[in-house]
Amino acid sequence: MNEIGIVNIILSGAAEGGGFDWGFVLEHAVNLLILIGVLVYFLKTPVRNFLMERRGKIGYEIDEAQKTITEAKNKYEEYAKKLESIEAEIISIKETVRKQGENERAEILKQAEMASQTIKKETSDTIAFETENAKREIQSEVVDIALGHAEKIIRESLGESDKERFMQEFINSIEEGKWRQSQH
Repeated sequence: MNEIGIVNIILSGAAEGGGFDWGFVLEHAVNLLILIGVLVYFLKTPVRNFLMERRGKIGYEIDEAQKTITEAKNKYEEYAKKLESIEAEIISIKETVRKQGENERAEILKQAEMASQTIKKETSDTIAFETENAKREIQSEVVDIALGHAEKIIRESLGESDKERFMQEFINSIEEGKWRQSQH
């Protein structure tokens, strides 16, 4: 039996029974199979080519994504190493600055100590000089006062001729003493 015969048998049975129309279903089923066959025949190569091309594109995109990820990882590692070296350099710079600060502090303290010693010495020298000047001034004033008192005492106790003679001798001896003091 051929296909048309089978279809006719099914159709005649469906018409007689008055039930379900198997002929209609079978007709459409055959049409569907023919359509699928035609589609497979004509679209098999283009669909396969499309799927192969799509597969290639997806593979290429995956490869590119993997390359990008690898490059990103490499960059990350490179930057991480640079960051570590920068952190080490920062620590080194901090240590250098700290040492320089300590050295400068020590140098400033040393200079301050030297300046303090210089000021102390200059002050000591000034005090000694001023003390010596004050001594001389006091001695000079004492001598002047003593001369004045001695002159007064001599005038009161001696006669005019003795007064003048003693006064002259005393003045000469005092002037000689002042002259000797000024020579020292």
